[in-house]
Amino acid sequence: MLKTKIISGKQLLLSSNKDIGDNEVNTLKILTNLDIGYIKVDNEGIITKHNLTYPKIFGYDSSADLVGTKTLDYWLNPEEKEKIRRKLYKNGIVKKYIATAKRLDGKKIFLQINFQLNKNFNGNPISSERTFIDVTQRIMTEQRLKESGEKYRRLFESSTDGIVSTDMEGRLIDFNKAFLEMLGYSKEELLQLNFRDITPSKWHEMDDNLLFKQLSEGKGRGVYEKEYIRKDGTIFPINIRFWILNDEQGDPNIMWAIVRDITSWKTIDDERKELSELKTEFLRRASHELKTPLISIKGFSELILSSYKEELNPEVISNLTEIIKGCRRLQTIINDLLHASRLETIDPKPRLEEEDLTFLIKYCVNELKSVIVKRRHSVNLEVHDSLIARFEKEEIHDVISNLLINAIKYTPPNGKINIKMELLEDTVIISVSDNGIGFNQYQKNSIFKQFGKIERYGQGLDLGIDGTGLGLYISKRIVESHGGKIWMESEGINQGSTFYFSIPL
Repeated sequence: MLKTKIISGKQLLLSSNKDIGDNEVNTLKILTNLDIGYIKVDNEGIITKHNLTYPKIFGYDSSADLVGTKTLDYWLNPEEKEKIRRKLYKNGIVKKYIATAKRLDGKKIFLQINFQLNKNFNGNPISSERTFIDVTQRIMTEQRLKESGEKYRRLFESSTDGIVSTDMEGRLIDFNKAFLEMLGYSKEELLQLNFRDITPSKWHEMDDNLLFKQLSEGKGRGVYEKEYIRKDGTIFPINIRFWILNDEQGDPNIMWAIVRDITSWKTIDDERKELSELKTEFLRRASHELKTPLISIKGFSELILSSYKEELNPEVISNLTEIIKGCRRLQTIINDLLHASRLETIDPKPRLEEEDLTFLIKYCVNELKSVIVKRRHSVNLEVHDSLIARFEKEEIHDVISNLLINAIKYTPPNGKINIKMELLEDTVIISVSDNGIGFNQYQKNSIFKQFGKIERYGQGLDLGIDGTGLGLYISKRIVESHGGKIWMESEGINQGSTFYFSIPL
């Protein structure tokens, strides 16, 4: 009976060992499938077991058999290796240790290693087991995120503009040094405040309306100007550019803003406006002062010429004729200056009436017929028989005349001028094109500015070049006051040009 029990015990032991072996094989397969490296080493550091992933992690072929070889010297830092060894022998286990290691080709990698010390019945170490997970990509990503965060934090703190974030209730959450200095508060003081506390009350309603508008339209960003209050009570103007960020559920949960103190801008802008007003007033007064003696000179010259023409010799008659022509040119210049100054000092609001635009175009062409004939140009009209629109006749007359005069002047003799009318929904577009000398890009950028005349002297061209450089500026102001636009196109020098303007019907 006893012998039978002993035999059964041996069988049980063999059966248990087989089960253990099967379990180890299954465990190694599972670890391999999970890309987890595994080794078992004896006290001498000799590998007694490993799975397929272990050699692959370190750059070997996955089929390499490293059993019976010394464990790989994968530590980049020998001190780190010794530190882990002491910790393992003290505690018997080390979990999730991140080690800096190297592959067979010398490439640096990061590993998450678990160590377990195996002991015999007497408590003496006999082997150790280790698992390895390659976490290089994760660690590199974390490092890049950390570096990126540090970089943006440095940018955040070094910005000369104030940068601030608030929650959706307006409580201040974070801000940089420039924002603190702008307002004169300490960090602790500012964290106790709401953005309303640093904004004059007259701006509160606008802030609320703007925020509601951005949220309801789904834009979540905007730029505007308002004012802030410093700790000492002084009020100063700011330009603020804000945007709203959503949480994971897509709900707005934080606002960021870049805030710039524009006190110096406002000062410069005020000075610029003052200088512009002084210039406009000077032009207005100077024009009026010139107009009075000019009327006398022109009037007396015409009187002498008409009253004493029979008694005057041809040279005197020629001189008086040139004086009268010069007076007319100067009168045109003065009228342009007065017109421009009037458009600058007031917000031009045209007196809109229903007028026939086709008739006005033909009238302008007929007005300039003598100079068209003199320069031997041909003018082609592509206009409707009649087109009724709402505009101020005298003002649009000036626009059409200015564009037509420019085409006549800046096209050498025997040129071709085309005036075209097009309807686009509720807008009419008038174009005046020529085959004249054209414009380069630099010239195109300046022609609609005050005194934006393009000098054509000394270019060997037969052009009529009188003018102030105000015609297109005046035309632009008039067209825009009618709710329209004015623009031009030119392929370049000697390629002709086309000027367009549009007004609502």
